[in-house]
Amino acid sequence: MSGPKTPSRNTTNLNSPFKGSSQTHVSQLLTIRPPNTQAVSGKTVRRVTLHPSIYNLLSLSVTSPQYNNLVELKLDGSGDSVIAVAWSGSQGSDPKCVQIPASVAEDLKDLAVDVPVTLDFSEKSKSKVEVKKYLGSIQHAADVEVEDYLHQIPSSGSEGWKYYLEHYLIDVRYVCEGMTFSCDYKGITISLRVKSISPSDKTAHTGDHNSALEDRLNALSVQDARVYEFDRSSTVIFQGLMASSVPSTPKPKAVPATPRKAPKAPAMQPSLEVKSFPVTKSASIGGLDRQLEILRTHIASSLLHFRRFTRSNLTPPLGILLYGPPGTGKTMLLRSIATEAGANNYIIDSSLIGKFLGESEASIRRIFAEAKKPTNGKNRGIIFIDEIDAFAPKRGDTDTTSDSRLVTTLLTEMDALAAVDENPEDSNSRVIVIAATNRPNGIDPALRRPGRFDLEIEIPIPDAKARLEILRLLLKDVATEFDKSVEAGHVTSWANRAHGFVGADLETVVKKAATRSVHRSLNSQVDVPAPFPGFFLDDVDNSDGALSISADDIETALKETKPSAIKDIVLELPETRWSDIGGQQEVKEKLREAVEWPLRHPEVFRRLGGQPRKGLLLYGPPGCSKTLTAKALATEAGLNFIAVKGPELLNKYVGESERAVRELFRKARAASPSIIFFDEVDALGLNREGDGRGGGGNSTGVLTALLNEMDGIEELGNVMILAATNKPEVIDAALLRPGRLDYILYVGPPDFDSRVEILDIKFRKMALGEDVDIDVLASSTEGYSGADLVKICDEAVLAAMREDLQIESVQWRHFEMALEGVKSVITEDMVRRYRQWSVGGVKRV
Repeated sequence: MSGPKTPSRNTTNLNSPFKGSSQTHVSQLLTIRPPNTQAVSGKTVRRVTLHPSIYNLLSLSVTSPQYNNLVELKLDGSGDSVIAVAWSGSQGSDPKCVQIPASVAEDLKDLAVDVPVTLDFSEKSKSKVEVKKYLGSIQHAADVEVEDYLHQIPSSGSEGWKYYLEHYLIDVRYVCEGMTFSCDYKGITISLRVKSISPSDKTAHTGDHNSALEDRLNALSVQDARVYEFDRSSTVIFQGLMASSVPSTPKPKAVPATPRKAPKAPAMQPSLEVKSFPVTKSASIGGLDRQLEILRTHIASSLLHFRRFTRSNLTPPLGILLYGPPGTGKTMLLRSIATEAGANNYIIDSSLIGKFLGESEASIRRIFAEAKKPTNGKNRGIIFIDEIDAFAPKRGDTDTTSDSRLVTTLLTEMDALAAVDENPEDSNSRVIVIAATNRPNGIDPALRRPGRFDLEIEIPIPDAKARLEILRLLLKDVATEFDKSVEAGHVTSWANRAHGFVGADLETVVKKAATRSVHRSLNSQVDVPAPFPGFFLDDVDNSDGALSISADDIETALKETKPSAIKDIVLELPETRWSDIGGQQEVKEKLREAVEWPLRHPEVFRRLGGQPRKGLLLYGPPGCSKTLTAKALATEAGLNFIAVKGPELLNKYVGESERAVRELFRKARAASPSIIFFDEVDALGLNREGDGRGGGGNSTGVLTALLNEMDGIEELGNVMILAATNKPEVIDAALLRPGRLDYILYVGPPDFDSRVEILDIKFRKMALGEDVDIDVLASSTEGYSGADLVKICDEAVLAAMREDLQIESVQWRHFEMALEGVKSVITEDMVRRYRQWSVGGVKRV
């Protein structure tokens, strides 16, 4: 493609440091046009767009280090020029035109004041400008003084503007004295002018890099430069506004933030007034005595005895991280420390998160700067950060600029706390940071390294002893005349049964019990007709009386409340008792031994050196009460019961099924003692041998995750695994070895006595005729499963209803009709196969 027919000339660069030299370069006289799109960032605010052929003709480049893409724009008759960044446009653009943004247009208008040129920046403009490559030197800018010449920035917010402009000018990159530009911040559009630039000793680069030019540049003074490069080590200075702003903190990858030798920070803005936690005494915290003692010891070491560390060239602990499941008391511990530590307290929470660029980081820097100053006669400060995972998430996970800036700000501020100032007046001031989270693995790893959060304290789910202490405190704090029926034994029983409950769950129990007490009181006062005719509240006695919480209130509230750890996966199981299951006495006894003995007699296991069973497998023909037995076990044992259908864990996305297994066991451990019931476990534990019945792919990964969780590096703890299947032969042998599903129970078809029990349980709910003989019916159903027997009874009811809807009872003839229609799904071959099934040559019958 041939070059455009535009005026071209070889000229001398009159505005570069090479005045008088013989160096010449090509310039182009181009017509002015407005840009296709308005500048929205610092990268485009000084960008002029040229046709690609003109761009190449001027030897411009953004890829080669031997060239730059700066150009000079000059009006005819003017001795000065405007610096801009050139950009190559599309091939379809007009090669005779140059697109000029508003900020560059304003600078050209300033030039046009002294020359007889009329400028037009419209689409039909005929104004022309000379464009040539900038060949002068480029120096590094140390300080750039920005002038708010229209006085649009409020002095109270100058620090946020300053931080924003430093990042904005990093995108602009090249600045000149007298340069104007516009930007938006906090919903305000302002126009600024660069008033002066102080160069640093560092040289950025030059326009062209050859030995002759370098020799000339080396002989030049820094003051000869027109263009300066603004980077992360450069600083913005507001003319006339510095008295009302906080000293700036260098940006990431520069010197540590808010150094101790920096000028004193003024009082924080009203939006950052020092907050305070509600007063919380440690005496009102139950079950966390050990954690409180550790906290007190480390805080005292850091704030009172830090000189012992520094004399040995050691840094005292700077940060403490509290982590644990939600509701365990992390925030309450923070409040307790804030109340009793005797230090100046500062809180970083979600109210400091600003919607504008740089606002959040500036607020955090202010908090740290304020904490370092002696206040109220105290030279000790504690900064509290609750839910720190919201402020400092893993940068690799989010990759958002705002999150990265917040994390970097926290890192640099915490590192600055470790600096010991040589000034004796400041060296006594100490600051420590205490943070809390329920997602410790979601925090950026850089914060958890030694030197930042040195100490990590786990706030676990309380055990029975801790739950008892919490319940006593909660019931003591409630303004109640405790019901005489509630004795100490009741509270101990509730604490023992509240498996997996955290402090917040126990508080919910007491609140629900108190609500029931209030409801009882209201029901005795208000008789509301339906529909009620008006303001029935006017008829209620609103005098403040003491609550009277009964044992029934607590019992009901305990049943209605689920542990937070497994609230999202716990199934609402029907109330099923052992008495609801006929027969299977041996299975019932074995299950009681496996589940109830470790809870009721743990000292016997310790004394004898034995380990409780961790897994049980129920196998047998369909319909033989395997799932019903699991439900009864959950009800009778009173444990947290997590029921999982095998296919529920399978996911089509790679790794999601394994993650679901890990999450399931994590929640079960958190709510222990608990039972995980895998119904149809053969869907997850298929044999990996690939014998035609085995699985592969997704199920293989799930099986591996299941094996690792059941008997891997991390112990199960007080988690019992219960599984049921009617296809034991397809289950992988590794799942059945000792330590996993090591206790295998055959649940076969009921015998005569068991069938009598099953029918008797069913008959209790039926209206039967006198001719119905339970023994005859049991004898007639040899080989039937429990589900088959229930179906026979239901079919007999339907037969009676078909005969007469007004019939009073089910007669024997109706059972005979049902027996003809219901056949057992269990065959002799199926029973024989179950009885012959063995694992490792040992029959499990």
